[in-house]
Amino acid sequence: MASTLGPLTFGITIKLHVPVLRAPDSDPIRSVLDFPADEWYKRNCLFYNPGGRKIPVVRDDVKVDKKARNVVWGKLIDLFKDTIEKPEGSSRDLEVVATNIKFPKETFESDDRGRYLPTCASGVGPEQDHFLLGNFVDGHYSAYDRWIVCKDENGCWYQGGDGELFRAWKQPPIGPEQYSWFSIEIKSKVYSDINAMGQDLQKVCWRIRSRFLVSINCGRGSSRTSTHVHVGRSGSYPVSESLPFGLSTVKRIATVMHVLEPLWTEMHAPWKGKDYRHTALLSGYTHLGKFCAPSVKFDGDDLPLDTGYRPENFAYGQGDFILTNLQRLGMKNSLQKWYRRENAALEMIWGSKDMAQLAWLLSCREGTRPGAFALHDLVPTENGVIKSRYLHKIEFRHMHGSLDVIDIMNWVRIVGRVTSVCLSNSADQFFASEVGTLLGRDGVDITVLTLGLCLAVKLKQQLLQETSLPKAPDGEMDEKKKWSSMKSQMFVKGVTPSMTRWC
Repeated sequence: MASTLGPLTFGITIKLHVPVLRAPDSDPIRSVLDFPADEWYKRNCLFYNPGGRKIPVVRDDVKVDKKARNVVWGKLIDLFKDTIEKPEGSSRDLEVVATNIKFPKETFESDDRGRYLPTCASGVGPEQDHFLLGNFVDGHYSAYDRWIVCKDENGCWYQGGDGELFRAWKQPPIGPEQYSWFSIEIKSKVYSDINAMGQDLQKVCWRIRSRFLVSINCGRGSSRTSTHVHVGRSGSYPVSESLPFGLSTVKRIATVMHVLEPLWTEMHAPWKGKDYRHTALLSGYTHLGKFCAPSVKFDGDDLPLDTGYRPENFAYGQGDFILTNLQRLGMKNSLQKWYRRENAALEMIWGSKDMAQLAWLLSCREGTRPGAFALHDLVPTENGVIKSRYLHKIEFRHMHGSLDVIDIMNWVRIVGRVTSVCLSNSADQFFASEVGTLLGRDGVDITVLTLGLCLAVKLKQQLLQETSLPKAPDGEMDEKKKWSSMKSQMFVKGVTPSMTRWC
């Protein structure tokens, strides 16, 4: 049977930091989490704004009990779900699921050959000769026909707590002593209509910004916010045929992403380039960067500290990404052949023998954590099975956390355009075209024009103001006034009547 591949599919994951205010002993609250009366906020909240957005308040005793903290986390997730799925005073117009589990597994079962199969996808099973595509984000099918709110792996931070949720690499966001932070992920449903995606994303962003004080720039180290774009394909394909995103196609995409990486870093928060744990740039803290620029030094304060920690993508076995000594030697020999040539990295990308080798090359050099351009959901095991349950999607992780629908959709359109161009050309056509002129600044400009990309959304200064770590104003002032004066820097701006639609 022939392939019935449809249009590209898109999904997004937005990671945010949500502050909570711990009620003082002198002015306690009864509930684990609550929104007290305005008079209470006037007395206790440094960021109080009459009639404006409020920070959730938690009982101070929550900090000494992990179970109670998780209750608060769950209640926050429920609050976000209720806010996202319907405008205030109206009926629900988005379907949203709240879950405490980041990687749900209950929608999968293994067949007698050890293959993971989705239990809720019609037409897919051990007896079928086609695999359906489309619902691809983070590990299962059934839930991604709706939006999801869940915990983020960065965790929660309670100053003065028992420390159980802390790791050396989990620096808490900045903030006053009486405030703590929870990290929340918002995952979209899967879309093949990019305009419908933008319309729903606007609802999500505006509703959060209308009700909550949230931050995209108070995080530090590798505990910062991010926006990930997932690109997959709809339709189905026969098991006997090559995958929808074949190795040659992915190499073309990786080539463009590497060549244009200086532009990606200009478009996004400067600190994303230093998030070596979760967003290692293709030319930076990856295995590719180590091969091609071994003398480049990285700031030790930003390096991952838990090198002995288990691989982040735990769905894979220990050997799924590990190269043999012979493979490593072959890659080094290939690099030496092109030593000091500006396109050495491209020789490495195109010299990769299979998807696992290419995914490893572009992973964080401390192991196999996904980098800024992640191919983990295309990597098969030694038995030829995609370990991430037939997801068939590519993840683009360059962008900082954001609730600006125009910025997010601009990035979605850019990576969608890159993927479309690389799918529509063979490798020979790709390099015979102007895209193949890849050396020097002229090559970058030509590639942008050839792809038809429109990159500019915000001026650099505006981007820096929105994403830089907040700083206290000059001059002496007490602690409360200092933090109060930083409110406009710490939190995402609310929705105003002057805002226009993203499209």
